[in-house]
Amino acid sequence: MNKIDNKTKEIRELLAPIVEGLVIKTYFSYYGLFKDNLMFGLYKDNKLYLKISKEFIRDEHYSTFFNENSVLMCDFYFVAENQWDKFFKDADWLLSLIQSLKTEREKVTAKRLIRHLPNMNINLERLLQRNGIKTVGELHHLGEVDVFVKLIEKGFDVTEPLLFKLHGALNNQLVYTLNNKQKEYLLEEADTALYNAGLRKRFTKK
Repeated sequence: MNKIDNKTKEIRELLAPIVEGLVIKTYFSYYGLFKDNLMFGLYKDNKLYLKISKEFIRDEHYSTFFNENSVLMCDFYFVAENQWDKFFKDADWLLSLIQSLKTEREKVTAKRLIRHLPNMNINLERLLQRNGIKTVGELHHLGEVDVFVKLIEKGFDVTEPLLFKLHGALNNQLVYTLNNKQKEYLLEEADTALYNAGLRKRFTKK
């Protein structure tokens, strides 16, 4: 059993019978839960966060299983461990949630031009294109943190607002709607990625 399997054994055993083709891989300091290359959850130290689409926010399961104040980042909500058995008995709801996330992603990627995404404009599109990120699909594939670090590695003097804009663009969210917790999470992840790339941290003291 490798490290990832060992660290995610409990959640894997719960999800594998429900989510066909489940893939778990590292996502910065967390483990990402994926189906069909779509991340629908985050897991770390027996704490589970599921991404809840806008369609499901008012679903009865949302009020039953999720705390509105327990957002980790951009619609990832904490699911208490004592709710797992009850929650995962409803396989249809979980699979419907994943399908709704796929639909949201398709709507975003259907917008062919980066400039048409939330928070983006023609100048940012040109900046990304000059650095090899020419399509919305490529932007999604890399993710906001890797794109941000890539620009720093190339010598661009980019700052945290760009990181927030990229995150919003990929999650169909206007930058001014990001809360402090989401911003702090993004800055921590950016610093981790900078450190792993051999660059100095910019945003946190740890």
